[in-house]
Amino acid sequence: MEQTIPNKTPKISVIVPVYKVEDYLDACVESILGQTEQDFELLLIDDGSPDGCPALCDAWAAKDPRVRVIHKSNGGVSAARNTGLDEAAGEYVVFIDSDDWVDADHLESLLQAQDGVRAPERTLIVTDYQPFAPDGEEQRDFPAPFEADLRSTPVPAQAFRDLIFGFRLFPPYCKLYRREVIEALHLRFNTEIRTAEDFDFNMRYLEGVDLIRYLPAANYHYRVAYKRYRPSNHGVLGDSEIKSAHIMANGIVALAKRMDVYEMLEPEIANWAAKKHYYNRLPMLFAPSANVRRAERKQLYKQLIADPVYREAAKQGIRSRPAGTMQKIGSYLDCFTVWDLFYKVLHRRTSKE
Repeated sequence: MEQTIPNKTPKISVIVPVYKVEDYLDACVESILGQTEQDFELLLIDDGSPDGCPALCDAWAAKDPRVRVIHKSNGGVSAARNTGLDEAAGEYVVFIDSDDWVDADHLESLLQAQDGVRAPERTLIVTDYQPFAPDGEEQRDFPAPFEADLRSTPVPAQAFRDLIFGFRLFPPYCKLYRREVIEALHLRFNTEIRTAEDFDFNMRYLEGVDLIRYLPAANYHYRVAYKRYRPSNHGVLGDSEIKSAHIMANGIVALAKRMDVYEMLEPEIANWAAKKHYYNRLPMLFAPSANVRRAERKQLYKQLIADPVYREAAKQGIRSRPAGTMQKIGSYLDCFTVWDLFYKVLHRRTSKE
């Protein structure tokens, strides 16, 4: 395929944060440079990677004039993406993770998805991704194309479900952002949180959007096995996970109200909140760790339930969950002391097995 030297102002800035992906980086970059849409710049943001990634990035820049490399000290994926946004020159912005790869039509399909849109400058394009693991692709269902017009409510409830409960509005990849909207809203990723920073970015981006258009073009390949999350506080729930839980709950409720589907979907939103709180955040809080004492866990618990939107949704949702020990405790004995005892007994039993 012929390479084209990028214009002074490329159509798309592709931002790829790079950190400890030596085994995957070449495949990612090769898939981007092989795009059918050639009018782009590729920004490789070396986030102080301690392996061979910096040299690999420089080698790609030497081969292709569309590649720019920015080396920086390690600051995390949000800081790396923010550096990319600071450096971006394109009309549009696309994010790709450096351990993933894309089909040759990925950028072209994002651009073509705007065809026929009345106000493309106030539209967020969302496509889809195909998860894969070492043993093959994982099952994922793709809905039919749809539009969510935020000016004409109520939006179809299924559109909300597909965007939120289908996790299509959470990640930064599989999106076509307009850089002028990002800059007009002064958007950057929140570097204080390690999860939901992308969802937070997207919710704030929607303040400049009237229409969400979804197309089931699953030409982004998401590497599942590589992305493992360890809680920030010695493997235990910390401030980052608490803030992200609150951001997600408030963002989901706010979007449901903006789409005018909150009353209809309140039980489903509450069920989501219950699963997040009782089956995700609480197990993180009480995870075994000699570095986190009971008094600190108690304070973290208070912080976790301090947000009223998060707390009330979770409490409402747990009552409708399937019967079981956690459902009974959450419904009738929901306090730190009981949960602390429950997890001590659970961990003691587990250690004996």
